[in-house]
Amino acid sequence: MTTFQDLGAGGRRDIAVAREHCGAMRALVMRSVGGREDRESLRKLREILRSASAAIDDADCRSLLSSVERCGADLFSKSGHLKWATAHVSGADVLTLQILRELDAFEARLLRLEAARNASDWPDLARRARPGRA
Repeated sequence: MTTFQDLGAGGRRDIAVAREHCGAMRALVMRSVGGREDRESLRKLREILRSASAAIDDADCRSLLSSVERCGADLFSKSGHLKWATAHVSGADVLTLQILRELDAFEARLLRLEAARNASDWPDLARRARPGRA
């Protein structure tokens, strides 16, 4: 698992890559109909999920991405979406909203990781700005 201190220069790129994948998942879910079997959309979603997971090694991020995958499997299935339906909202709409909430939480986690990395950089920046002082 990545700790905040482990996020050096590579972590900056990894967070940016994970954020790009998050945007791609959001776009895919927003433009897909859902509520029917759609193997191609599910395949694309899983491909993006694998790339996002590979980009950032964090347990919380992995958990959120697993939830997106589970919801996506139901969203793009022949009947899995039906168990999510309510009296007033289709299962596809419920799943779409759930996936978007999980992606929002994923982006928030990336922001916290980035903020923690930036905060840990401050002591080094201060030392470089004032050579000879501790």
